[in-house]
Amino acid sequence: MSSSSESESEVPSSPQQSLPDPPDPQSSKPSKSNKSKSKSSKLSKSRLAAASAYASSLNRRAVVYISSLPPKITVSKLKTLITPLCEVTRLYLAVEDKSVRKRRKKAGGSSSKRFTEGWVEVPSRSLARQLASTLHMTNMEKKGPHSDDLWCLKYLKGFKWSHLTEKVAYERRVREQRLRVEMSKAKREVKEYERKIEEGEKFEQMVKKKKR
Repeated sequence: MSSSSESESEVPSSPQQSLPDPPDPQSSKPSKSNKSKSKSSKLSKSRLAAASAYASSLNRRAVVYISSLPPKITVSKLKTLITPLCEVTRLYLAVEDKSVRKRRKKAGGSSSKRFTEGWVEVPSRSLARQLASTLHMTNMEKKGPHSDDLWCLKYLKGFKWSHLTEKVAYERRVREQRLRVEMSKAKREVKEYERKIEEGEKFEQMVKKKKR
């Protein structure tokens, strides 16, 4: 009896097999963070595509130069004259110098603001060439106040709107520098004038003392 019990005790018991846990139904669903990440990635891609398209459209644009403009022309009027031929993306007109306006007003002329030259940006180089070749040295309009005025246009090959903004900024800096020089010169002249007056007063006082 003892031997049989010992043999039975030596037989190892079979281990219990552990069953895998059932899958969590919520783990198969995408989390809110994953949804937000996918949305943000889609949004960034769309923004990148829009920025790329805009940069490409900017690169295709071209500029036409207007070398002279008639009196009383306005930005809206000029855009109205060009728009039937092609789209105008941007338009800039340079205002005449204030000193020229003052001289004209002093001579009895008009005191209204005038433009001396302009730049027109259009969507493509082909449209810029066509616009310049079609309108150059032709009447600005068939009927109206500018029917006797002629277009003076030139397509600026390789010229971009950024070049114009740099040019305007440089001219503004030059004007400011010139104004600062003129102001400092005027201050020096005023100080010199005051110094001479003081010297004259001192001299007069010395003369009066000697007479006494």
